This record gives sequence, structure tokens and C-alpha cells, in this order.
Amino acid sequence: MSPSSGKRSPLILPALVFLLVIGVVEGVIFAYKGKLHSDQRFQAVTFAADLRANAERELNNVLYLTRGLSSYFSVRHDSLEREEILNILRVAYQTSPVIRNFGVAVDYQLSYVYPAEGNQAAIGLDYRELETQWPDVKRAVEQREPVLSEGVKLIQGGEAFVYRDPIYVDDVYWGLLSTVIDAEPLLDAMFGVMDRDSRHRFAVRVNRPGNSVSLWGDEALFEDEDVVRLGSERGWEFAVQTRSQDAHWLPIFVLRIFGWVLALVTGLGTYSALLHRRQRLTQGARGQESAFE
Repeated sequence: MSPSSGKRSPLILPALVFLLVIGVVEGVIFAYKGKLHSDQRFQAVTFAADLRANAERELNNVLYLTRGLSSYFSVRHDSLEREEILNILRVAYQTSPVIRNFGVAVDYQLSYVYPAEGNQAAIGLDYRELETQWPDVKRAVEQREPVLSEGVKLIQGGEAFVYRDPIYVDDVYWGLLSTVIDAEPLLDAMFGVMDRDSRHRFAVRVNRPGNSVSLWGDEALFEDEDVVRLGSERGWEFAVQTRSQDAHWLPIFVLRIFGWVLALVTGLGTYSALLHRRQRLTQGARGQESAFE
């Protein structure tokens, strides 16, 4: 045995073994956390896609009805009488529990409203005089496409979604069909059931330039960099976060404790083996010295 090896501290190798085991365990934990994060993000993306699909489905159930009525008025505009218009709106109103009322504007004046009860304040209004609603009405007419307005404060009270579909006859603007949808029951149909999913929390907002309207959940969730975000063609934005992102702390804690115990036992075992070997070598050297005397 060389003098340098004889003087080398028996703690160096056990310490290296201890650190090696700790490094392996932490590497396993790091890989485990990465897989958990990847799985949770995939689940959040899937949930966000289902959330968007459910919202579109519930909304389209109402909007398709409006498009059908708009086409009917466009074809029958010459022969329509007041009683017939109100009867058509009454039948359509009874098909959906989330519709608050229908309104038909001839030119820009709201001439027909069903049901009239509770909506008298809206009858006879000229959209051009409504500062908050006119921009969306103007956009629908100019683009010749329906426009959905979210979070509209109604003159007759309450908050609603308003879907405005311009009616053109022979390529000339004739009027506007508006469907006023109660916000609370519609949003509950879209998101209420999914919000009871204990695995995720989410928020939904309308994100347009100069017009951000919170539809569901805590909007502060959008400020979290780790959330999954998903947009839609309507300008809606969905933010989803896995509620159970910290639920795996226990297995990670147990694995880390096991790793440290294993490292400690392995290090102590290595130290004991080296110490025992050194003692044997020392005793052997002393035996050889005694034999030469």
C-alpha cells in the first residue's frame, strides 16, 4: 500500500457514493415531475377543447334558430302582418328556455318585440340612438353578417347576449332581427356542469381590442403563465389549469426520503467496508513487521 493511499481519508469514497445516489434519485424525481407536468398539460388542453366545443354547441342551438327566422322574414317581408310576425316570434320563443325575447327592427327602429311583457321599454327604440349598442349594430349591417354582443346591459334591465342578424331584401338593407339571450342560464348551460369537475379550474372571457368581457371564472387566471389557453373564432379565450397540480407532492416526498435514506445507508456501508478493509491491512502490516523481528 502506498503512503498516499494509506493517508487518504476514508470519508471521500462514501461521500462520493452518497452524492451519486442522491443525484440518481433527484434525476428520477425530475423526470417524474416532467412526466406529470406533460400529462397534466395534455389533460388541460383536452378539457379546454371540450369546454370550447360545449360552449359552441349550446350557443349554436340558439343562434341557428335566429338565422332561420331571419331567412323567413327576408322571403316573406312583403306579406308579413304584425300578428303573423308576433306569432312566428312566439313559436320560436317557446323552443328555447334561455331566450329572453326576440326583436325585429324595420330599418333601425325596434318595431316588434316578443314577449312584450317586461320588454316594453325596448319597443320603439332606434338603435342609432343607443351609444353602447350602435357600434355592433352598425358592424352587423356593414358586414352583412350576424354579430354576437356579450355582456350587454339592457335598457329594460339585466345583462344578456344579443345576437343581431341583418335582413337584406334584393341586396338592400331592410331591418334587423335581434335575439336577446339571458346570460346566466346560457353560461350555466355552457360551463356550469364542467365547472363541477374537481380536476380543473377555468375562466372564459371575450378578448377583443378595447373590449374584454369576463364570462366565467376568475379572470386573474389569465395572468398565470402556466395555464393552458385556447381561443375561438368568436374571440372567446379559455384558460384552464389543473387543480391537482400539487396533488403528487406525497409520492415525490416519499421518493425523496427513500432516496436520502438509501444514500445514507449506502454511504455508511461503503465507509464501514473501507474502515474494515483498512483495519485488516493495518493488522496484516503489523503481522509482517513482527515476523521480521
